[in-house]
Amino acid sequence: MKSRVYFVPASYDEDDKTLAEKVSKLVKMSGIVEGIAKDDYVGIKLHFGEKDNIGFIRPSLAAVVGDLCKERSQNCAFLETNTIYIGSRSNTISHLNLAHSHGFTYANTGLPIVIADGITGRDHVNLKIDKKHIKEAKIASGIIDFDYIVSMAHVTGHCQTGLAASIKNIGMGCASRAGKLEQHSTVLPEITKEKCLGCGLCIKWCPKDAIKLVKKKAVISKEECIGCGECTVACRVGAIEIKWNESIHNLQEKMAEYAYAALKDRRKGFMNFAMHITKDCDCMAKDEPTITRDLGILASLDPVALDKATMDLLIKDAECDRLRDAKDGYPNIDWNIQLEYSAKLGLGNLDYELITVD
Repeated sequence: MKSRVYFVPASYDEDDKTLAEKVSKLVKMSGIVEGIAKDDYVGIKLHFGEKDNIGFIRPSLAAVVGDLCKERSQNCAFLETNTIYIGSRSNTISHLNLAHSHGFTYANTGLPIVIADGITGRDHVNLKIDKKHIKEAKIASGIIDFDYIVSMAHVTGHCQTGLAASIKNIGMGCASRAGKLEQHSTVLPEITKEKCLGCGLCIKWCPKDAIKLVKKKAVISKEECIGCGECTVACRVGAIEIKWNESIHNLQEKMAEYAYAALKDRRKGFMNFAMHITKDCDCMAKDEPTITRDLGILASLDPVALDKATMDLLIKDAECDRLRDAKDGYPNIDWNIQLEYSAKLGLGNLDYELITVD
């Protein structure tokens, strides 16, 4: 049976009131919050954006979803975890301060924020899943007590997974820092010395001090590197690259297994915001240019069908795969790996029916 995916055309050029009305209608039509029972603990999983990033989902739109959830249960909160890299979201205190500075205050949204893996990202529960790569997933402990998860994902490209959407929002976003490290463990970057300028920018962004300057050239310690990929994005001359081989394949499969663990035995609904689509995700501390026009917002009870429908729409609209474009994307990353493997895990269905909301 095909999964239903609902779509409303939308653009950030529209005013907040119009967008809010579209979000409200989409949520109601798709039924993604209908499974919430009275007194359920409801977590709205989203990304608050790194400092200086502007691509994150607007607080006003997140508040609309929050209000619809609160009509069914008063126990609702925004839900997120800390990062493994250096930045404003690596610990709960600075993470909350950043979220507030980006407009996710109680006054603006009517919801509190739960950073689910503790002050420094160490709090997790080992969930036994016995899959190909992961036997016990390190899921942020605060996730466990939520009865219902509503994922709000901003669709972007990604330097390691090709696509960042619903599966990544849950798979990477519900893992503790140790869980994120486990997913990245086989993905290690390499430096082309001839291209390296010795500027040290990669050193600044490395969360583990795994990069040193040796004879005015950056050198990565394989023993210390955690494979987060921050250096590849930081380098402005393309001197640092990840060899896109089986390691990137494994990362996507591990991410899918973590999504499986986080969603197992839990009721859920999903939204993809295909607007302000950029080459890299909202972890980037900068305002990135968009790589395609705004398409709209999609919703479904099935995260696999949702991500597949999102990409099919993007490819059809642009008449090419912008996320794999040689200039604006990552041509060597097959983002479809995460979708196909998620379907094999039983997370969802690759076959879908697209329903446009008027």
